[in-house]
Amino acid sequence: SESMSALCLMMGVIGVAVGAPTGCDVCADVREEYCSIWPTHPLCSTESCGFAWDEEKKQCVVVGETNDGVSTTAGPIIGGQGKYRYQYMPDLLQPPTGAEMANCHGLSVDAHENIILTYQHTGADPHCIIKWNPDGTGGEFGANDTANPALCSGTPHGLKITTEGDTQYLYHANNAKILAKTTLEGEVVWIKDGPFGQDMACGPDMCPANSCKCPAGQAPYIPTWFATPPNTKYMYLCDGYGSDRVFAFESATGEYMNKSWGGRSPAGLVPGVPGARAAPHGLFMENHGCTYDPRPTTEPNTIVVSDRRNMRFEFFHYNPDAPDTFEWYKTADMSDQLGPATLPCNMRMTFGSKFNPSMGGISVVPDLNGPVAVLDSNHQVLSVINVSVLLKDEQQMHPHDAIFLANGDIVVGTWAPGRVSYWKLLPTDDGEISEQ
Repeated sequence: SESMSALCLMMGVIGVAVGAPTGCDVCADVREEYCSIWPTHPLCSTESCGFAWDEEKKQCVVVGETNDGVSTTAGPIIGGQGKYRYQYMPDLLQPPTGAEMANCHGLSVDAHENIILTYQHTGADPHCIIKWNPDGTGGEFGANDTANPALCSGTPHGLKITTEGDTQYLYHANNAKILAKTTLEGEVVWIKDGPFGQDMACGPDMCPANSCKCPAGQAPYIPTWFATPPNTKYMYLCDGYGSDRVFAFESATGEYMNKSWGGRSPAGLVPGVPGARAAPHGLFMENHGCTYDPRPTTEPNTIVVSDRRNMRFEFFHYNPDAPDTFEWYKTADMSDQLGPATLPCNMRMTFGSKFNPSMGGISVVPDLNGPVAVLDSNHQVLSVINVSVLLKDEQQMHPHDAIFLANGDIVVGTWAPGRVSYWKLLPTDDGEISEQ
């Protein structure tokens, strides 16, 4: 998972205090997992770790890599193509003093269009929620996110926002087996630490091709993201780094509904396997992100699952009236669009707090390998922002989540190391902001 691999790239991840490491001492335990995601990376073909400690940045950096992108001193940094070109705004989304972001994992927008980030800290910073104004200024910590220490412990990962009555809530999925519902300021409504009542027996199909381990016969459980449809009292959890199952919950109470679907693809957990579209539907190689899809271009009552190492998105029907349905009906294979090494983390299609029909059903997809793509309603690429190339000087290498704002701008959060960037949508040739 990113949370383990990030230990190789940042100091003190998961609350571990690291003094002044030399070489790659702090990275040795997770190098193998990093290379399982990027097996063709040059550092994976050598016996040396491939990382060195940067004392100024307080993080491990890849040895020998130089900037081959666009220098931040060479003028405006612009990415994307056609109607969807974006300018990087380096002065926006500045973290508050004291924030130490090991990994920037999940993004949401509240009803007032404020931007909310959940992040994994390095150990010295007790927080995990930052909120900015709609224009990307004024970053502040969640006022109550440290009241329950469990919320920001471990690896805060997935974040979704819902409106229930007149109140908005955040739903958190933490890799350290922690699920929580909070207010926008981080005050805990309910929290579950550890298994929640699911079947934890490790059956013969749980870890095909030796793709995971079952300590003491228990199934792996490392949750990644919730899908929170607005027309039902139920929500759906993706166990993306664990069992690759999807679990149904009642939103108000966090009660598990004793319904689950999915599991791991027969090939195990191997990135870049050819023929993703032919893999069994409804089985996953890292069901990383789960998102409600409000677009009229998809069928009603749809949840999109990012089947990351299968390089695809799987589309499922759910039943708003009962937690008894999670039925596959179509697939979008991203290896055709973004290349055979793509690792699509998520798909987002709302603009700020709402779905905007005038935007033609486009979506934004962060790819852990470096780009952020804008797709049309048929899941074809319209534009690509090469974040890892354009912002290499700033170590913005691995986009993990991305959202549209109400004005069409894009916010990107990156993993290993944690960064967040604001991309302003540029006017088209006729001077108008792009709509379809």
